[in-house]
Formats: sequence, C-alpha cells, structure tokens
Amino acid sequence: MIGYATVENYVLNVPSNVAVVSADPALQLIENDNATIVTSIAFGSIAQGETGTWQGYLRNTGNIGLHTFSIGSSDLGSVGAVTWNMPAVGDLGVGEKTPVMIWLTINQTASVGSHAFTVQITGSPTGPTVASVQIHATDPNDYLPRTWDIVFDRPMPPFGPGGYHVGADIIEAHESGDTMSFQWNLGSGAHYMILAITQTGGPAWGVYSGTITINGVTYDFSGLDADHTVRVDFTV
Repeated sequence: MIGYATVENYVLNVPSNVAVVSADPALQLIENDNATIVTSIAFGSIAQGETGTWQGYLRNTGNIGLHTFSIGSSDLGSVGAVTWNMPAVGDLGVGEKTPVMIWLTINQTASVGSHAFTVQITGSPTGPTVASVQIHATDPNDYLPRTWDIVFDRPMPPFGPGGYHVGADIIEAHESGDTMSFQWNLGSGAHYMILAITQTGGPAWGVYSGTITINGVTYDFSGLDADHTVRVDFTV
C-alpha cells in the first residue's frame, strides 16, 4: 500500500502600505546644452515664406508616463505655423527626455514686424488608438518597384540619396497595383497622414492614383509622383 502526502502552499504575509497621489503630468523644454531650462524661444529673424528651427530636449517632469504628444499655437494666427519632429505617439517615462526640433514656418503673406506668441506642447498619459490603414496605388506606366513612404502629423522628410524619404514613419517597397496594409497607434482626435511614392524618371513614367482607407473610411487620390505627395486629414 502506497500513501500520498498532501502538499499545501505556504503563504507569506508581508505588511505593506501605499499612499496614492493624483497623477500630475508635466513637461519641460531644455536648451541644446542639455542643462538650461527653457523659459522662452527666440526664433530670431525669419523671412516671409521661410522656416526657423529651435533644437533642444523635451523632458517629462511629471509623475506619470506620457504616450501621446502634440504641438501648436492658439495665437500665432496668420503669421505661420509651428511643427516639430516629435512622434504623435511614443513613450516618455517619468524623468526621461528626448531630443526635439521645433520649426516655425512663416507664411508668405505674414505682416512684417515683431510677433509674440505661445508655443503649446501637450503630453497625455492616455494610451494610443489604433488606426488601420490600407493603401492601393496604381500607375500603368510604371513597372518598377518604388518605396511608399508614410508620415503622420508632420511634414514629409526630404527625399534622400537612398531613393526614399529618410526618417519617414513607414517605408515599404511596392509595385504598381499593390495594396499596402498596416496599423499605427495615434492619440484620439484629429490627425493627418502624408503618402509619398518615390516614382522618379519624369512624366514618361506617369502618375499614381488610388485609394487610402483608414478605419473603414476611404479617400481617393491622384496625381502622385516624385514631386507631389498626398495628404489625408482624418479623426480617430
């Protein structure tokens, strides 16, 4: 006769305590010297139609991680527009910092003179919303593989010597008639997407046309080539 002993789990009870505090998100800009805290940004003198650049760091000085980011200005008006290279969705933990570039583009029709305005940078702890995207593009005159380059909520980077836009959010090689499918994390609200296809060689290669579908909503486009991109504004 074989006897089996019952094995019981042992539970270690450790007295603990916690103080729950309110989430307090906060951000700080730091100069390019990686030390000086920014209290104002001086873009200097910028000609009409040109762009000025500020470069430094963005630091999370709050007590909660941030995941979605945006930049803008409510009082710049017709003078121009503020953009940056910070992705709309990412992870910036408590105490972490990341290099950023902020661009001020002056409109051709901006009035000459000094203009004071406020740059508004927003960081949110809210998790991202998934955007499901399908792109179908065709050019009957183009039989070569091309890179299809995508950016969200920022200008398309310059065309690089490698045959694509260096620094784009998504870069994939496709041929005419292909369908490109992907998902991208975005914060809830209004966004825009820019598509570039590196179709080079001149008018003999024709232009691309097709559709962009984002979360089931389809947008038509045409006239896309190396010199022309497509922008789609949408909300998630």
